Amino acid sequence: MSIDSNNDSRIDSVLSSLEGIQRAKAPDFMYTRLKGRMEQEFDQGGPLGRWLTRPVLALTIAAIILIANATTVVKMWEQSTHSNTNTESGQLVAAEYPAGIYPVYNENSLEP
Repeated sequence: MSIDSNNDSRIDSVLSSLEGIQRAKAPDFMYTRLKGRMEQEFDQGGPLGRWLTRPVLALTIAAIILIANATTVVKMWEQSTHSNTNTESGQLVAAEYPAGIYPVYNENSLEP
């Protein structure tokens, strides 16, 4: 990579263009206007909207939903394990006591 005088002058011109830079300033009362807009949007929900946006309430509702889901899953799992044991015991009983189909209506067949 070669450094020539044209490249040096270009670098100097770019660096000298930064000499007059100042820090950007926000317009007057910008924070006050911004805060007013946020409060106005927050008040549009009314008292119920303000109450529902509290983090404590949101976390409590989420915890209740998770506990309800976990309880449902555990109960369903217990039911499936109990139904498996009931099926096995039902099969044992069926093997001991055969229950055949006895046709009641065909026992006495009378022909005219």
